[in-house]
Amino acid sequence: MIREGWITAGRVTGYSRLALAIYAMLAIPWGLLSHDFLDPTGKPLGADFINFYAASDLALHGRLPEAYDIARMEAAEQAIVPAAVEQVVPWQYPPTFALLILPLALLPYSVAFVLFMAATAALYLWLIHAILPDRRAVLAALAFTAVLVNGLGGQNGFLSAALLGGGLILLETQPIAAGVLLGLLTYKPHLGLLVPFVLAAGGYWRAIAAAAITAALFALLAWLAFGAESWQAFWHLIPTMGDYLRAGVLPWDKMASVFAAARLLGASVLVATLLHALVALVVAALCLLAWRRGGSIELRVALVVSGTALVVPVLYDYDLVVLAIPMAILAADGIRAGWMPGLRTLLVIVWLMPMIGSSLARYAHLPLMPLVLLALFWACWRRQRLTSAAPLSRTPA
Repeated sequence: MIREGWITAGRVTGYSRLALAIYAMLAIPWGLLSHDFLDPTGKPLGADFINFYAASDLALHGRLPEAYDIARMEAAEQAIVPAAVEQVVPWQYPPTFALLILPLALLPYSVAFVLFMAATAALYLWLIHAILPDRRAVLAALAFTAVLVNGLGGQNGFLSAALLGGGLILLETQPIAAGVLLGLLTYKPHLGLLVPFVLAAGGYWRAIAAAAITAALFALLAWLAFGAESWQAFWHLIPTMGDYLRAGVLPWDKMASVFAAARLLGASVLVATLLHALVALVVAALCLLAWRRGGSIELRVALVVSGTALVVPVLYDYDLVVLAIPMAILAADGIRAGWMPGLRTLLVIVWLMPMIGSSLARYAHLPLMPLVLLALFWACWRRQRLTSAAPLSRTPA
C-alpha cells in the first residue's frame, strides 16, 4: 500500500510555489543570455512560435499557401529572425488556425509572443478554475510542468485545453456554447478525434449540430479569407507529414503516443501502428460505453480527455497541457467524495512527467509517457464506474 499522507493540500501549494520560483529563476537568466530574439541554444525565443508568426505574416500578405511549402516557410521564418541558422518549423495547421492568429504579425515579435501566451494561458486557467474553484488548484495548474514546456515552446497547448475542456464541460448547461468551442477546436482536428463519437453516444445532438455548423463556417471563412489554394496546399502536405512521422523526422522523443514510443524502442512501422491501433480501439470503446451509460459529466470528460491522449498518434509534450483537465476533475472528485488508493501519487507523477518524459525518451530511450497516460485513463475509468454504478438520471441536451 502506497503511503500518501504526505500529499496534502498545503504541500501541493508549497511545491507549486517552489516550482514557479524555479521556473522564474530559469527564465530570467535565459532571457538575459538571449539576444537578437535567440535563446542561448541559438533557437528563436519561443522556439515554435516563429511558426505562428511567420504564418500570420504570410496570411496578412495574401500568401498563406506558401506556408505549406517547407522551403518557403523556412525563408519566411529566416526573414523574421535572421540570426536563426537552424530553425525550420513546418506549418501543419489547417487555414482555420491562421484566422485565429492573423493579427500576430501586426505586432513586434516579442510583443506578439507575450500577448499570445498570456491570452491563451488566461483561458486555460479560467477552465481549471471552472472545474475546481480554488486558488490552490489554479496555482497547481499554473505550476504544472506541461505549462513550462508549452511556454518555452511558444505553443498552443493552452488554447487546445481551453477549447476541448471548455466545450466538454459546458455540454449539459450550455450545449450551443459547448458546440461552438468544439467546432473551433477543428484548428487542431486530431485532438477532437473522440468528440463526435462520445457526443453521439451521450445524445448531445444540439451540441453536435452547433459544432458542425461552427466548423463549417470556420472553414468557409478561412476559404474566403485565404482562398481555395490554402486548403489545397494543406491537404497536399498531409501525406508528407505522415511520412515524416513514420520516419522519425518529427521527433518521437517529444511525443507521448504509443506509436512514437514503439518506434523509439525499435518497432517497425507496422508493429507500432498495430499496437497503437489496439490501444486506441480499446480506449475508444470504453469511452463510448461510459458516455452511453451516463453519470457524472465531469468524470466522463476526464475519461475522454485522457483517452484522447492515448488515441491520437501525434501528441507532443506541449499538448499534454490538456492533462490538467482530468487531473483537476479527479482532484475535485477526491476532495468531495474521497480519494481512491494511489490516486494522489498518480496525479503527482502526471504533474511531473511532461517535463521529464522527453528527457527520459531522448537520453535513456525510456518512453514512459504512454504508461502514465494508461494509468491516468484507468483511474478515470475506475472512478467513473464507481460513481455510475447507479446511473444518474438526466435528459441529454
